[in-house]
Amino acid sequence: SITIVAVTFIIIVIIGAPEFSEEQLYAKESSILYYKDGTEIARIGTENRELVSYDDLPEVLIDAILATEDSRFMQHKGIDLPRFLKASFGQLLGNSSAGGASTLPMQIVKLKFTDKTSTGIKGIIRKFTDIYMSVFKIEKKYTKEQIIEFYVNIPYLGGSAHGIEQASQSYFNKPISEVSLAEAAMLAGLFQAPNAFDPFHNPEKTESRRNTVLNLMRRHHYITDEEY
Repeated sequence: SITIVAVTFIIIVIIGAPEFSEEQLYAKESSILYYKDGTEIARIGTENRELVSYDDLPEVLIDAILATEDSRFMQHKGIDLPRFLKASFGQLLGNSSAGGASTLPMQIVKLKFTDKTSTGIKGIIRKFTDIYMSVFKIEKKYTKEQIIEFYVNIPYLGGSAHGIEQASQSYFNKPISEVSLAEAAMLAGLFQAPNAFDPFHNPEKTESRRNTVLNLMRRHHYITDEEY
């Protein structure tokens, strides 16, 4: 029966889901070598990343990320059901631009714990694994602030930058705590496709993406028309 199939599928998803651990979120951080006077000499490590805490993040960056990636993040518990259903029906009807409706915790799972290249039945299992882990492994165990912290520290953001602090240093030569609205919007736009929106190589695409982020911030009432 349909019920048996559904229960079996859920069991497969739960049993097959990897364990979530904070240790797996980040590859080895760079070791930074300094002169005696504190001047940086070099960085040694597999990824160029400096972890930042939620308190280091300016409100304008948080607003830019939420407006762009997960506008109902503060309301949902790991899955934005209305958005997920809308995207699913759109894809079933052949609308390739319907999107995947991934929330921030689902994106964290996709980045570090599941194979986003899976297709067919494996792709369906992977999608529901993302949802299961998002709801039960992340949202139930961590605060919204901690989830945002995970989200901004994990990804590759172009050039040699991994994580939002290194991206801010690479593109603007300043800590993330000091970025402006326009700079925050550009950085938030990188999460979707860091190579495509690399300002050093694709400045026009970067500007267009930044403007899209600003428009979304205005639409979701994070900024005024004048600020936009």
